[in-house]
Amino acid sequence: KQWYQRRVAITAGEKLDFYVDYLKFQVEHGFYDVDANLNILKLYQFSPGLITRDSPDIVQKILIKALMQLPKPDYVLCRAQLSQDLIDDPVIKKIDAVATLLETCQFAELWTSVTQDEIFAMKGFKESVREFVIHVIKLSYKNIERDFLVQMLGPLSGEEEFEVILRVNSWVLEGDSVFIGHKEEMVESKEIVEKMSIDVVQPLLAIR
Repeated sequence: KQWYQRRVAITAGEKLDFYVDYLKFQVEHGFYDVDANLNILKLYQFSPGLITRDSPDIVQKILIKALMQLPKPDYVLCRAQLSQDLIDDPVIKKIDAVATLLETCQFAELWTSVTQDEIFAMKGFKESVREFVIHVIKLSYKNIERDFLVQMLGPLSGEEEFEVILRVNSWVLEGDSVFIGHKEEMVESKEIVEKMSIDVVQPLLAIR
């Protein structure tokens, strides 16, 4: 039994090393694999002996990568695997705070937070956040003031980047406001089919 327990521990450690190396690859190359990252968190959850001083840094990277996938629920899935000790980590609390700003659409405060902290300097983070902001704008606005839109989009390199965003999303600048589009166009029609049991239908047929 002791040999078996030792073998399982070694195997879990080897798996963790593999997944952590894979996470580093994701961060460096802008790649993402939620299943692999969840495996790291589950290894920490079910094999607490694998948790080291480096673990919070690893978890931070996983959470930031998950946050970049909004509106998908990856962040919630990943955070649900964490122990209380990891949740109480000061940096993870910062990431939680940014997640709350994103989910509650407080974008002006969000950009202030992420531009002041190096943990959010991960490759592709700001671009992914901006894509989520654009997603929310499309669902929420028909017209929006230009200055307010710029504030929501966060730091831009200049007027040219703003014009690219307008063009890519088919938004039209009209004076001091931007025409986003008809929200109805974002709503997909869905056919609803109601089924009734034969016991309900029979009395109706009998009336005829």
